[in-house]
Amino acid sequence: MDKELVKSYAERYQDIRELFEKHQSLERELEELIKKPYLTTEEEIREKQIKLEKLHLKERIFELIKKYQKEGN
Repeated sequence: MDKELVKSYAERYQDIRELFEKHQSLERELEELIKKPYLTTEEEIREKQIKLEKLHLKERIFELIKKYQKEGN
């Protein structure tokens, strides 16, 4: 993810800011899981959920950025 591009749009658009903040929160949660020497079954499932949710958030953020770019903002 081009964080600088996202940050510049997040400063101007609340919807992008909220999605970006959620993405960052999931990133921190994922980092905590990765630090563990082993994961329980529930943690492995959560890890996969986080990765999918992050991907969906990233896609949504870039959809919004494209939309705002087309609008000329």
